[in-house]
Amino acid sequence: MNAPPPQGNPMSRRGDSHAFQANAAAQPVTEPTIEQPPEGQAVTRARDLTLVLSEVYGIEADVHELRSGNAIVSLYYGLLAYTDGERFWWTGPELSDSGAPVLSSALTLPAAAEQLAEHYRILRTRPAASILESELPLLADTLTADHVVPR
Repeated sequence: MNAPPPQGNPMSRRGDSHAFQANAAAQPVTEPTIEQPPEGQAVTRARDLTLVLSEVYGIEADVHELRSGNAIVSLYYGLLAYTDGERFWWTGPELSDSGAPVLSSALTLPAAAEQLAEHYRILRTRPAASILESELPLLADTLTADHVVPR
């Protein structure tokens, strides 16, 4: 009589290769799927900004999603643009008369890209050490404070 192979771990039945092959054929191996959450409006808008910065100004930038739902576009040391999906804001490279960093903002993608490109050019002329010693925000500090949502 041919009894069906026992259920369980086929590897525990050493020497019975026919049972292993039958079980392996009956249960195809599939790759686990990892579902990614849908991209939020802020990340989409941030990616749009990086596209304009790259295509129009030749500036490469990275996008990072924050738990708050906002996104950061990292252009250069000390130049981080934030977006909530509707507007953009960032700390400009120039200081106010009182010596404090100036917060800049834009409501439209072209205006944000143009202003950020100018601020990028200003920062690129400065030694990295002077930027790191300034009060400009750094990506690592921001991500540590807000925690990135893994993608």
